[in-house]
Amino acid sequence: MKLVVPKFTPRPWQADLGLAACLISARGELPRISLTQRRAVLAVAYQVRLARLHGVDPLDGAFRTRWPKARPERRRVSVRLSSLDLFAPDKSVDLAVHGAFDRFAAAVSAERVKDLIHWAPPVVVRDAHTDRLRVYANQLTTALARYRFPQLEVPATVYDSHPKRQLTFTAAAALMLHMFGGFIDDNADLVCRLCSTATEASLLIGKSINTAALVRKRFRPLVL
Repeated sequence: MKLVVPKFTPRPWQADLGLAACLISARGELPRISLTQRRAVLAVAYQVRLARLHGVDPLDGAFRTRWPKARPERRRVSVRLSSLDLFAPDKSVDLAVHGAFDRFAAAVSAERVKDLIHWAPPVVVRDAHTDRLRVYANQLTTALARYRFPQLEVPATVYDSHPKRQLTFTAAAALMLHMFGGFIDDNADLVCRLCSTATEASLLIGKSINTAALVRKRFRPLVL
């Protein structure tokens, strides 16, 4: 199964995308989709949907190099979601009181939320001033998981080399839309096949449950 994907040569800013970065190719296509890339497509679909719930403009992001050019050493730790600082200060967003986000988050199954946070765990760096962990990649999936399960302990990747700048919610959402908004629209059938139910597929592609069910009936669902 060949998949047409965003075409970019490797750049440090791609680290901001977390798991989604594995869907970027210098040739603009992936000749075969691995299990990791299947999971990345579904995680990207959730992030694109979250960004669109807030009406973010794809051009609102500041797409500059933020990560050190040298590949940083990394290690895995366990963190409580409520202890994480998800985004740089942003005047525009309070997810907890956003009605559309609240309804969307409530409609996502607990199992899927936990899948997403394990497929795309937060990438964090410890703040030298506050000693708290700040999230630098996989921010949107982490935001969804923290909203639903703030006391959940999850794996996180800790980078020892400090990125130059943490993204705001608007910048993180804009980056995801800029890179993958069209990709998800063009691959709505694939998203349906990756979902576990027609209800979940409908939630992500913005069409009726019946439409999603017809797609899933026409094409064989894919195992994650």
